[in-house]
Amino acid sequence: MLTLRLKPGEYLVIGEDITIQVFEKKRNYLEVAVEAPKDVPVLRGEVYEQNNPRPPFLRENRSQTLCERNANIRRRETLARREDAARQLKAFLDKLENDNPKLVDEIITMREQVSRLNGELKT
Repeated sequence: MLTLRLKPGEYLVIGEDITIQVFEKKRNYLEVAVEAPKDVPVLRGEVYEQNNPRPPFLRENRSQTLCERNANIRRRETLARREDAARQLKAFLDKLENDNPKLVDEIITMREQVSRLNGELKT
């Protein structure tokens, strides 16, 4: 795969009749112009992928905005706290079950609830 860095105004030519020009960079995206014969389909990736697999040579990651990065960090922190709380609850239920064999049915119900909270089971 050929990887190029183009500045606004620069362009590339594919074959003899396809030209792609970078117009300008706006915040987190680029505007490009594509000149191609009418019989050559030009589709955005998400439209193409509705009916076709993603081309294997494409990079998976796009750069994230600061807002997206912060949201992902918060999401990971929340999941880590949830997993930690679920571990603590499971340890507590193990101890409770050993100390109170009469509560087995209630403890089983509580274990199911903890698993749901931790995303292990679907409701």
